[in-house]
Amino acid sequence: MFRQKFLSKDFITKIIEKAAGKVPQIILEDFLSCIEKETALHYFTKSSESNLLRIIQNQFDIAFFINECLKYPHQIEILITLSNNSNYLTDILVRNPEYFHWIINPSVLEQKINGKYFKENLEKTVAPFKSIESKVNAIRNFKRKEILRIGLKDIYLKEELKNITLYLSFLANSISAILFELCYKEILNKHNIEKTTRKYVLFSLGKLGGSELNYSSDIDLVAFYDKNSLINKKIYYNQILSETILLFIETASKKTGAGFLYRVDFRLRPDGRNAPLCGSHIDYIRYYETRGEDWERQMLIKANYLCGSESLYNKFSDSVSRFIYPATFSVSPIEQIKKLKVSIEQRNKSDENIKFVSGGIRDIEFSLQALQLLNGGKDSSIRTGNSLDAIEKLSKKNVLSNHETKIFNDAYNFYRKAEHFLQLMNDQQTHTIPADGEMAEKLAHFLNFKDLKSFKEQLRLSKDKVQSIYNSIVGNSNLSENKNDFEKITFIDYKRAKSNFEFLRTGKSLFDKKQFDNRTSTSFEKIEDKLITFLISSIDPDIVLENFTRVIRNAHFPKIWFEEFSDYKFFQLFLSLCERSQKSIDLFAEDKVLRDKFLSRESLIPLIGINPPNLSLKDFHFRASIQLTAGIIKSESFAGLYTEYLNQRISSIAKDLVNDKKWRNNFFIAAMGSYGSSELSFASDIDLVFVVQEIQKYSSIQNDIQRLLFNLKENLPGLEIDCRLRPEGKSSQLVWDIEDYKKYFTNRARIWELQAFTKCRFVFGNDTLFNDFYNHHQKISKGKDLKLVKSEMMEMRKKLLPVNDGSVNIKKSSGCLYDIDFIKSFIHLTKPEKDSLKLNFEQLVNNFNFLKQIELLNQNIFNTRLSKIPTDELKLKKLSIECGFENSKYFMKKLIEVIQQNRNYYQEIFN
Repeated sequence: MFRQKFLSKDFITKIIEKAAGKVPQIILEDFLSCIEKETALHYFTKSSESNLLRIIQNQFDIAFFINECLKYPHQIEILITLSNNSNYLTDILVRNPEYFHWIINPSVLEQKINGKYFKENLEKTVAPFKSIESKVNAIRNFKRKEILRIGLKDIYLKEELKNITLYLSFLANSISAILFELCYKEILNKHNIEKTTRKYVLFSLGKLGGSELNYSSDIDLVAFYDKNSLINKKIYYNQILSETILLFIETASKKTGAGFLYRVDFRLRPDGRNAPLCGSHIDYIRYYETRGEDWERQMLIKANYLCGSESLYNKFSDSVSRFIYPATFSVSPIEQIKKLKVSIEQRNKSDENIKFVSGGIRDIEFSLQALQLLNGGKDSSIRTGNSLDAIEKLSKKNVLSNHETKIFNDAYNFYRKAEHFLQLMNDQQTHTIPADGEMAEKLAHFLNFKDLKSFKEQLRLSKDKVQSIYNSIVGNSNLSENKNDFEKITFIDYKRAKSNFEFLRTGKSLFDKKQFDNRTSTSFEKIEDKLITFLISSIDPDIVLENFTRVIRNAHFPKIWFEEFSDYKFFQLFLSLCERSQKSIDLFAEDKVLRDKFLSRESLIPLIGINPPNLSLKDFHFRASIQLTAGIIKSESFAGLYTEYLNQRISSIAKDLVNDKKWRNNFFIAAMGSYGSSELSFASDIDLVFVVQEIQKYSSIQNDIQRLLFNLKENLPGLEIDCRLRPEGKSSQLVWDIEDYKKYFTNRARIWELQAFTKCRFVFGNDTLFNDFYNHHQKISKGKDLKLVKSEMMEMRKKLLPVNDGSVNIKKSSGCLYDIDFIKSFIHLTKPEKDSLKLNFEQLVNNFNFLKQIELLNQNIFNTRLSKIPTDELKLKKLSIECGFENSKYFMKKLIEVIQQNRNYYQEIFN
């Protein structure tokens, strides 16, 4: 399907054009014929031909090149092998065509290379250069050239896998050691330090530590020092080493036109990414002895010296080996390996990932490590970080049978060769075996299978055999039903939910690098079942994960949160907030103080039992939203608690300002609106009026009260505080004399203004003065004509009706809160005989409480200031359930019933 039997006309034409006038036709035909014969031995495709053309076209002397290829046939073999099997190596030859004449030399290609060779030659390479930038560029060129050699040893000479991984590891060790030393000297020079007696160690983990590196592996490293001390009385040694590590990471990872060196990771150090970049030898030993976890034993099996003080590393290694291989285990390491396996299977459900799939590379490695951990304390001869060495050592000790040894050896070589082919093709860190397509066909042919079907069958058999041995050693680690249920949860946006879940597990989204250390991921695993169980029963699992992720993204130490959530009830509360209280999430997700109060459980102390003035407004709202969701306070209690809180805060602020004022005993502050009637919700504004007696005596009072209003707003940020209900509204003076107020009530106040003052309530100051004020209002109101009151109130109510958009506005719509409010105001203004009203007052109160509950819970669930009942089906369902209804149908039925009752009562009054 993809394979070409012959060279294309386009290829031949371009070669002829390149050789025109330089190469005789007969020689050119011979050259093309030799190429075509060689391509027939490979799975040669259009992309292979494109690579070949790029290499040939970039040769400096085409005649010399063609003649040499005809003279030495192995050059054409190398040319076709390379262009067919590696875009990456092709790019190297295109960039540096001179490398071709170097690599075709059999003495170069077949040379035995080791760590000493790389170290000595790299030192010679960088020695002539002065600046660190030029030295690093020389290192990049050195790596590129040596990767070309190693790659051809692999795909052309077909050297053993173990040799290839050793070469790659030797190269990475030499480059990393020399680069780290360069960075170290650069930092010493930066601080004008010629030398120091302090010692450091850089050691490797993972595939580099085990000397089994891939072409595109990350490099896992850890650094420590002997002792932290002040160097030259100016800087501590840990800072020098930390700056060195940062420079090393930046330099190694920096992408340039010449490529980059290595992706470097220091997150496997004790306490992970949240810990300092380096620590002392003693600190690290103490950490492993007192707090080291089972997965860290597994990790340290592959620890290996890289550079620095070798004697200090040996001292560390001797000490830590007792942690890795104890004589006995309190808990079998197999249990930790099972947990890690489950975690891996959760994150990687693809059957194409040869590293993580069941029966893949990781199952071989985990099996070997389990056997090493269990037996290494008694027999040090089986201790090794290299997987192929471990298979051999365990076999010699009869820990693995001959049958198991052969299966592991064959499978490991098979998997890693496939992995190497894929990584060498495009220099990408991939472990995914393609199911079909050109790459899959090329891979099968490269590994000497007659076709892709045969390759797939061998892959399946290998995985089955490896998994069988793994299960016999470690035990079956299939995912629990609960974990599999994640796939069954009905998310609206599955991709987003999966990304959020992956972040909570590892600290990464679908396309990002892992951010959490293993300790943090392990902490999450302990609560994972509980989370999935909650999501299964949640009516809005998307928002639960979205909010959970938002909170953890802002956590400096996610592990602390996950560990706190091991408290089942506390975790359930948190998840309930994520689902049912956007108000609380929006308040504390990015607020460090509130986050700490939540984790400490301080925010759960009932508001009824604390001193409210000690809380900020944000803290009060936060606690109230949590406690509403948790059922610690009821919705009908909220308005009273909030009113009392504001009373005390306003009184306290006012008291501080008026203490030294001459008018302090001759004024009052009154509350209006929902604050005055103690009917507050989260979204309520605060309306105040300021009244003084004998205002002419106090020339500065307007400025003083202006200052008080400023202080109130400053101390209650986020709260809209207004004085618009004073006579003449916002355009008038802020403070009025009581006598002027009386004249206003008597002569100018319209019905709606008198109605507004029915909610007037004393807050602070002279209560006798307030009573005089309020009684006058009552007297004037009672004398108003009943018909006038009705007609003006009805006119005002019409103005407040919302635009009819089909939705229900819990405040403004007919039959809702404003209707009840107008009924109450009418009764307050006119004082009719109770028996003359055909009202069921108990039912009216119940209806009012029901609507206020809806208003408050709507604000808490969705963090909205709007009073509309949601029309979105999911949101309406959430509100319905929060209000105690089984579903939205029953909720709407009750709401419509209440609205109709209220309309009838309104008509009864204002008919």
